[in-house]
Amino acid sequence: MAKIVLMPKLGLTMKKGRITNWLKNEGDQVEQGEPLLEVMTEKVNVKVDAPFSGKLYKIIGEKGRTLPTSVPIAVLAEVGDAAETLERAVAQAREDLQQSLSAQEQATESKKAGAKPVKPFVVLSGSRRVSPRAARLAREAGVDVSLVNGSGSGGRVVEEDVRAYLEQVQGGGQAQLMPIDGMRAVIAERMSGSRKQAAHVTIMEEIDVTALGDVRSQLNELDASGKLKFSYTDLLVKFVAQALTEYPMVNTRSADDTIELAEHINVGVAVALENGLVVPNIKDAHRLSLDQISAKIKDLAARARNNELEPWEVEGGTFTVSNLGMFGAEGFTPIINRPETAILGVGAMRAKPSLWGGRLEKRNLMTLSLSFDHRIIDGSLAAEFLSRLKEMLETPHPWFELEPRNSKDIVLAGGGNNPVQIRKAYQDGISKLMETAPDVVLGFSALTEGIMFDDGEISRLNKELILVALAVYIKCEYCITAHVYNALELGASPEQVLEAANVAVFFGGGAALAHCAVIVQDCLEAFCNRN
Repeated sequence: MAKIVLMPKLGLTMKKGRITNWLKNEGDQVEQGEPLLEVMTEKVNVKVDAPFSGKLYKIIGEKGRTLPTSVPIAVLAEVGDAAETLERAVAQAREDLQQSLSAQEQATESKKAGAKPVKPFVVLSGSRRVSPRAARLAREAGVDVSLVNGSGSGGRVVEEDVRAYLEQVQGGGQAQLMPIDGMRAVIAERMSGSRKQAAHVTIMEEIDVTALGDVRSQLNELDASGKLKFSYTDLLVKFVAQALTEYPMVNTRSADDTIELAEHINVGVAVALENGLVVPNIKDAHRLSLDQISAKIKDLAARARNNELEPWEVEGGTFTVSNLGMFGAEGFTPIINRPETAILGVGAMRAKPSLWGGRLEKRNLMTLSLSFDHRIIDGSLAAEFLSRLKEMLETPHPWFELEPRNSKDIVLAGGGNNPVQIRKAYQDGISKLMETAPDVVLGFSALTEGIMFDDGEISRLNKELILVALAVYIKCEYCITAHVYNALELGASPEQVLEAANVAVFFGGGAALAHCAVIVQDCLEAFCNRN
């Protein structure tokens, strides 16, 4: 009896597949489990085994055709099948395939026909007042007036509101067209050309610039008049130029079949203009002092905005720094400024909690994104360059013969009061609050008393362990201290407390991990070793 081979469903989400190759020809004998054809799904190319044995009598789904799952694609014949029986099976299989394809087309058309125009949001609903002219126009155009926003007095819908609505849903509005010419045309050509000509790869690194901020502050204090103001960009350009002296392959330019090892280190600084972008460069930046770099950047940026740059000032660059951090971008993938082979993207500086020297501190972090031409610069070399730059920026003091200054406000936990002091401060604070706002304290106590102070389906010990995890998750050192203490008082082992705290790391990420590693550990040491 003839057997029908169907397009297989090779995954839960697969709806169709493309037949890329038949591994057997018509007339060939096929054994069950033997590869019969290859099907390309949305993800992979898969070899499909024959569902049963027989002779491949007729291929219905031709090579290269895309078909939905579960439709006939071939007919297999068994020994003794009559020709008439086989032809009837082929005809039935073709008919079933055609019906399935027709049903699919009808469903697609029905879906398109059922699409509705986007309805503008209505902020306030209620009785709608409509002018007679607006009502007549809406009735003639078949518009539901409740969908129209009224601009008249008290939200009254007037004729112009209906016309504006019709123009919106019918696409009758005229878009403003701006020609791509001048600077914008040059930018478009260079950016698209860069993408086509270079093998772009971007790697990112989050760096701690807290120390860099201290260096900047100390350098700016050197001038008693207050006129000397170094920016983070000034410092970045200085360190980038130094790093490029150590990694000359990153300071290269490329043509179609050559690599130019640049004699100079000309660091470009992207300047945003009203109608585009220009990248003047600081010539031989590695030979300049920091104040010279700062003055150059300010001068070039000012003249760029006034369209006063000379051609030579934007030519000959060997590396570019693009700072979008000043616009709030935390990270991005900059496009290489060809014929240069690398560009550094600078993200916004953010204050975040970070584990530093065994304690939790508020640190200033920034993301650097290095895009490079992988044809010229290997990934390992790019990573080494970025790592070296990170090292320089995170330990900048020696480069300027300065000593680090400590800031008390950066310590969040681990370096301040010990857990015993934190617990006492909390208890003293509650006592004072009881005097000034007793209703707040008593109300909170009444809220928690029935839940926390009795064993229920969950024991008090387990409740405290749950609260340890929650305290770590919300990163409250007072809560952590209180509930670690309570859990230990109820008989929890240090291992149980630590395991409960570790659960919070699953949801809380790095910040929860830092609190778990520092504050919880300090609590365990303080409360387990108390006399």
